[in-house]
Amino acid sequence: MTQETILRNARLIDCISKQPRDGMSVLIRDDRIIEVAQHLSKASAQAEVIDCSGKTLMPGLIDTHVHATMVDEIDLQLFLGAGVTTARDVGGKLEKVIALRGRVNSGKVLGPRLFVCGPLLDGRGDSFDHHGEFGIMLDNVPTVAAAPGKIKELLDAGVDGIKLYFSMTPDIVEACINAVDKRVPVTAHLGRTTALEAVNLGIDGLEHMWITPYNDICPIEMRLGPEISMSSPLFSKTTFKGWEEADLHGPGAQALFGAMVEKQVKMGTTLDLLWLANIGLEAALADTDRIYIPKACLNRQRTLAKIVKAGDEWDIHTGFPPGKGDKALDKQKEAVRILHEAGGVVVGGTDCCGVAYPPPGFALLREVELLADAIGNMAALKAVTAAAASALRMEDELGTIAPGCYADILILGQDPSKDVRSLRSLERVYRAGVAHDPQAILAAYPARDMNNLGAA
Repeated sequence: MTQETILRNARLIDCISKQPRDGMSVLIRDDRIIEVAQHLSKASAQAEVIDCSGKTLMPGLIDTHVHATMVDEIDLQLFLGAGVTTARDVGGKLEKVIALRGRVNSGKVLGPRLFVCGPLLDGRGDSFDHHGEFGIMLDNVPTVAAAPGKIKELLDAGVDGIKLYFSMTPDIVEACINAVDKRVPVTAHLGRTTALEAVNLGIDGLEHMWITPYNDICPIEMRLGPEISMSSPLFSKTTFKGWEEADLHGPGAQALFGAMVEKQVKMGTTLDLLWLANIGLEAALADTDRIYIPKACLNRQRTLAKIVKAGDEWDIHTGFPPGKGDKALDKQKEAVRILHEAGGVVVGGTDCCGVAYPPPGFALLREVELLADAIGNMAALKAVTAAAASALRMEDELGTIAPGCYADILILGQDPSKDVRSLRSLERVYRAGVAHDPQAILAAYPARDMNNLGAA
């Protein structure tokens, strides 16, 4: 039976237009948007009408960088509770992530629509221990000759994209990109290959403003070599200092940004990785989002806490001294601004589920705050809607409110084009035309008691 819903007389942010439009109505039929107008012409008399006077409508948010298999299925509802209706998993065991996509997208599990990349494809070396807790995400393409077979395996399994990883060298990056042959987007978190090399080889996206462009932008003497892995204590110390001293108008940065603009390579920002540095330890300890850190993440944090001898901050500890990196973050935001103003594509993603804090869903709200600092409110909202949809090659179906698109819509009590923190005024979430009460979702979630977070 066909179901019609009219959202009437709202302020509309479609994340394509430069400004919101007032007095707009949206007709939803089943899972799609049928009409967007001040005066609807295609609605039936049986349509449910919801008066949205004084409310703001915008597309559901899209997080392009999550690790959904690193948490339990119950934790995925946090995305909807925060207004995230679509997410891309960029690293998980192939069979597990494909199965999870099926359960979530069919509605058996409450969560965001999932797109998946399968495992992280490392190169000749391992960026972390295959037998460790993150080993479930990792696979290898150790030679150029191995690339076609590995890519075929993933494409035959039905992945929505490919993710290349830190130890992969330029020759293998090129072989993987050629083997994909544009059939799905290829994105990367790189270290042994520079961002500019990957862009010139035809990659579609880059992940982590902090990491992947680092060797292109930092002073030559501070570049990461094979002796510094991401798990090394030197990694954060070196990269923070390198970012502080980076010349964002120097030849390396300008060559990279120019090539990214020319080829419209998507920059997945993940600025929220330094959210603790942004607000400081005291404010982070008081952050009520902490209660939503998933159980699986807390278990990993307990292990980390023993290693770093963490105190009250054990559940939000990042592995390096809490609060460090604020100056590096400021420089990364400046890099985002320069890329955006030059015409580059900025896409919001978070690394949540793999990283404990900020937690799923809420991490993207924090990412939007940081992006707004860099590029303004409307551009920040576009980075997690329309631009994110383009990174998925789904711009005709997701990321905006327009006829033919999926009915992924947020009803907000306040206008986030004025202040992106108004995304917290979320009153209703539609995912493919199905309405959800975000407050009910969060109330039913087994969150921790803020007054009794306890020691590790």
